[in-house]
Amino acid sequence: MVAMLKLARCEICQGAGRIKGIFHRMECAGCNGGGFVTPDGKPLEYPVLVQQLRLRLARSGNERRMMQAALEKAGLWPLAGPGDDYAGRKNRRGVGGGNMTGD
Repeated sequence: MVAMLKLARCEICQGAGRIKGIFHRMECAGCNGGGFVTPDGKPLEYPVLVQQLRLRLARSGNERRMMQAALEKAGLWPLAGPGDDYAGRKNRRGVGGGNMTGD
């Protein structure tokens, strides 16, 4: 199992992974295009960078699912909006019958 390393945002590209050249955008050499560096400012090698980005993506997906489950349990999810009219949810007049959205 790979442990999540403590990383800092690249100061050269401000965490974007790309810098602006004269005529084009190019990969940031300070962070190997990942937007993150070690706390001492060294770029991560590609295999380590991919692992760390994958771990952070998985963690954010888990956090999103947990927040959505908590909202569903509290009765606050799914949120009602104009799309509900077109899907026929929460509209006593039928699909598209109760709300002019201007589309």
